[in-house]
Amino acid sequence: MAFATINYFSKALRKASSFNIVFPEDADTPRPWSVFYLLHGLSDDHTIWMRRTSIERHLAGLPLVVVMPDGGRGWYSNAVEGDAYEDDLLGLVDLIDRTFPVEAERSGRAIGGLSMGGYGAVKVGLKHHDRFASVTSHSGALGFVHGLGDRPEISPEFNRIFGPEPSGGPEDPFALVEQTDHGLLPKMRIDCGTDDFLLDQNRAFRDHLDRLEIPLEYEEFPGGHEWSYWDAHVPEAIEFHARNLGLR
Repeated sequence: MAFATINYFSKALRKASSFNIVFPEDADTPRPWSVFYLLHGLSDDHTIWMRRTSIERHLAGLPLVVVMPDGGRGWYSNAVEGDAYEDDLLGLVDLIDRTFPVEAERSGRAIGGLSMGGYGAVKVGLKHHDRFASVTSHSGALGFVHGLGDRPEISPEFNRIFGPEPSGGPEDPFALVEQTDHGLLPKMRIDCGTDDFLLDQNRAFRDHLDRLEIPLEYEEFPGGHEWSYWDAHVPEAIEFHARNLGLR
């Protein structure tokens, strides 16, 4: 696999930004490639997946590009007061479509992430289901917008981004699955550690989908909110996407 850091000007953020990308370097790898957008958590940036996991090794042999954007502390959302990180992510999708030999269609795109990025992947994947065929989340902060586990000390910018009453709105994954034609939803997989402080949120989202009879691949494993857990389980997310994108 080849690796690069690419700097670009984000019109949505009105500033320079960067992303990391891993892509096949073997000339025999069939094209066009599929793309997996892999989102970081609240305290990290676009470099963290390469620094803390074996993501490049996990991709070996697949015609799959992994794009790791910089989402700041923006929850991959367009803030009520602040930056438009959702628009930045969607603009990055367009940039990748124009620049790399990828399948520039829903059937060739997947999205996933951890913690804040797990929330972002589920929310963006549901809201923009016309763009993503497959969604994964590790230890996702899926219930904060819905009012579960209110922890203002974790994200003091939360109210500035989401406003005073985000539950039930367009940034709430619980509401999005209710408001979208179930036949249009992407395939979804969620996992969480049994010692993770976000476990109850993940179980609540699982139960919500069960009540709505929406298919979900859901698993819990030993572990907490930590990189040893995410590195151990991102290969399962890659395999899930590979099946859904027709790479297996």
